Amino acid sequence: MILKIKNHFLVAMLQLLSVVVSCQDKNKKTMKEEFEWKESVSCPLGYPVDVFMGGLELTDGGYASLFSGLHTGREGWGSLGRIMGSGIKPLPKRLNVIWISFAEKTFYHVDAELDYEKITGLFRKGYFTPSINKDNPEPFKENYRTINIGFAPGGVAVVWVAGIGRQIEIGRYQGVKTEIPKEQVEKLKDEPEYSMLRPEYQESVIKNPGIIPQEVQEANKGKLIPFGLWDTYRKKYNWKFNFDFPNSNEITNRVTCFYFNGEKEILFGDKPIKLYQIPEELRWNKSEKKAIPRKISFSWIEKENKLRSGAITFNEAQIFKTFEELTQGNTEESIQLTVRIIHTGDDASVWLEGNGKSIGLYESEVKIF
Repeated sequence: MILKIKNHFLVAMLQLLSVVVSCQDKNKKTMKEEFEWKESVSCPLGYPVDVFMGGLELTDGGYASLFSGLHTGREGWGSLGRIMGSGIKPLPKRLNVIWISFAEKTFYHVDAELDYEKITGLFRKGYFTPSINKDNPEPFKENYRTINIGFAPGGVAVVWVAGIGRQIEIGRYQGVKTEIPKEQVEKLKDEPEYSMLRPEYQESVIKNPGIIPQEVQEANKGKLIPFGLWDTYRKKYNWKFNFDFPNSNEITNRVTCFYFNGEKEILFGDKPIKLYQIPEELRWNKSEKKAIPRKISFSWIEKENKLRSGAITFNEAQIFKTFEELTQGNTEESIQLTVRIIHTGDDASVWLEGNGKSIGLYESEVKIF
């Protein structure tokens, strides 16, 4: 009986040891796994930011600093800002940073754990993008190469993983207002960070037309900061594209979509690709939950084999209002965004369709080439 108990105990100990060793091996693998990537900072136009201290904590205990100078957001929310050094290194597991929002003259601190598994999964998998080479039409593999951190008014921090033609949100995090201790301020008087603490410098930033264009300053004058706007951008609806061409039914190589939430993707068209089955998630006509589009570009082939292309920039107020009108708060409602090229092929109309309605987005800017 004693021998039997000892045997059971021995088996249990061996199983526990096996689990511990397995976990240790997994942790070592995680610690050693490295990719080539760089870090970047983004902000909305009109709301410049600067990182006071901190950055991304890596799995090996290392650190990727986000302190790199003033960021203006010239290219808009989600666009890559000043790029820090690229290199082969472990991926981040935590965001720990203090930054200043100049429009608010406020410092924020965020200390948050990142979704490491999601980040690692994307870096491991990479993605496919359409080829523009007629002689080699097969899609080619791309890798994610940037971790982009966006700071918006109200302490909003968003992390994206980005590559050429693609940017995916990892998560949204909330910073808290913070003050820099006086003793630390005294120590920084001879350091570049000190300028961020000076009220006259903060004021000069928001009045500088080289940082905030004069027309943006005029548009914002007298208006309250639209806190919560960047969370509104993250709302996702169940929608898909639909293209209607009078002289062709073939979308070629790609459809490129930029979303208000900072994400972007290049989707495959209908043109057959030999020996390659296009994954459903990479097709332009997929129906899924995604953010509202800010602008799109696309191309098609007319019957005489002439390549045409178009670009549409949506009116923000109109497209958000129309999505809400069609869904009535039900984000599961199926919506179709239809682009109709007129019979002459030199113009297009844009419609949102769903819930038994069809509403024209007449305030969209349409360009056909």
